[in-house]
Amino acid sequence: MGEFSLPVLFNTIIFLLVPFIGGYLALKFKLPAIVGYIVGGIILGIFLKEQFSSDFLSHFAGIGVILLLFTVGLEMNIGNLRRFGRIIVLGGLCQVLLTSFFIFLLAMAFRLTLMESLIIGFSFSLSSTVVVAKLIQDRGEENSLYGALAIGILVFQDIVAIPLIIIASSLDQGMGGFALFKNITLAIARSGIVLVLIYVIGQRLVPYLFGKVAKKSREILNLFTILFIFSIVYLFSYLGLSAGIAAFISGMLISQTMEHYHIFSQIRPLRDIFAILFFVFLGATVNLGMVIANIPAILIFSMFLILIKIAVIIGIFIFFHFHSRTSFSLALSLAQVGEFAFVILYQGFGMKIISEPIYHFALVSVLISIILTPILAQSRNHIYIKIKKLVKKYLPPLYHYISHTLDREPPHIEALNIKHHVIVCGFGRVGRYIGRALTLAEVPFIAIDYNLYTVEKAKEQGINIIYGDPTNVDILDYAECETATCIVSAVPERFAQETIILNAKKLNHKIIIFTRVEQEFDQKRMKDLGAEVVIQPEFEAALSIIRKILFNFNISKEDIIGKIKRLKIEHGME
Repeated sequence: MGEFSLPVLFNTIIFLLVPFIGGYLALKFKLPAIVGYIVGGIILGIFLKEQFSSDFLSHFAGIGVILLLFTVGLEMNIGNLRRFGRIIVLGGLCQVLLTSFFIFLLAMAFRLTLMESLIIGFSFSLSSTVVVAKLIQDRGEENSLYGALAIGILVFQDIVAIPLIIIASSLDQGMGGFALFKNITLAIARSGIVLVLIYVIGQRLVPYLFGKVAKKSREILNLFTILFIFSIVYLFSYLGLSAGIAAFISGMLISQTMEHYHIFSQIRPLRDIFAILFFVFLGATVNLGMVIANIPAILIFSMFLILIKIAVIIGIFIFFHFHSRTSFSLALSLAQVGEFAFVILYQGFGMKIISEPIYHFALVSVLISIILTPILAQSRNHIYIKIKKLVKKYLPPLYHYISHTLDREPPHIEALNIKHHVIVCGFGRVGRYIGRALTLAEVPFIAIDYNLYTVEKAKEQGINIIYGDPTNVDILDYAECETATCIVSAVPERFAQETIILNAKKLNHKIIIFTRVEQEFDQKRMKDLGAEVVIQPEFEAALSIIRKILFNFNISKEDIIGKIKRLKIEHGME
């Protein structure tokens, strides 16, 4: 083996250093790391384009796409679709179709060709599973109504990406109307066959095969996984599909097996390295001169793109009777364009369907939408309140319709006949357990929840529950907060917890407040606001496990109580 020359080693260091700095700075400013990688690629493309072969980068980028799409498919949890079922499927389908249509019109208004507009409409209708799922997980909101809906929609979009990529690969710039219709129809038919095969094979054959192989050895399982991936890639390539979509399909199939966690742990390090190369490659292909010349148009297009996605999602989920706050939160979190757009755009550019200026135009628009995602998602509650105040001030009839028709049930009586009761804010898993215990103890309570489906189900069980936003002071007032003994904040979001505490104390300064928190640092904050009892579910679960473990070691009850008390003091609970 020959030695590497010093210039080659130096260029390699620079090639790795620039994206590293970009990714580090992106995370420091709470932006997705892929933004830093793409910006790093742009810098490399400007200053070091001659030092790096485009063929060299494109080969590694191709591997990155395959591994990235494979792991996206591997991480797919179909159970997130089953939780809301019809709502996710119908809502997600309407979102993709309507968003594609309006973005197609937007692209045509910017004088893009028919094919360019179709591809951009299709690809831009999808949101980023990688970015949004990470934001939701970092904030501990996976089990909230908003978080579960967002993850469910993202999973549905990932499935829809299969026919969209197949359709995009069947387009040709010179097609007439009939040929275009014919190719799209055939692509949809092929997509249907692929999805049926995925379901049948994924439910029956794949789990059986991987279960058998896994019993032999870990090395054999790893080798079989690689063999399986390339077999699927070959099969679907034979049917005319790209290697990337075939890798995604193989990931989806393996995600149905018990072994997918092990496989993901083996593939992920390679995926991360090659995916970074893909995003760096994307950045390096950007022609900064073309981008700068079109900055005003790009910014205007990006603004309308985000507004279209927000408006469509809000409209769909309000139609499905979700609270305006939930619909608004979903819209802001899913307003960006996802990683599949990079794949489809690059595919269209390679097939000469998308011209070079439009490729750069679209790529930067995607990047802008991703950069704005953390800002919009993390500020969604504050933005919601500000918009609602503006609507109240300038459009009072609309505000009255939203507050008294969409977001709450019209009361048939002026006040509820209940006193010295408990108010349970949020009737999810925690709220239901509390409500059941209060019912068994014959303690009067009233629950509040802004999930209409939860409210309707609870009413069928005879539970005293109000449909409305528990952070709304008028809803708390209607629940007779003034005469209540205590209030339980069982909602998962920190903003909602804080608002409930402040509004409850405003209505009744003597009320005892119990609230849950997700993070340790929130405990002091909630107590400072006025909560008497602050519970962190994970900590309480740990204490319960510790009690049982120590009891099994025959430690006395008094010693167990003492150790639990010590832990609570260290945790700041006492």
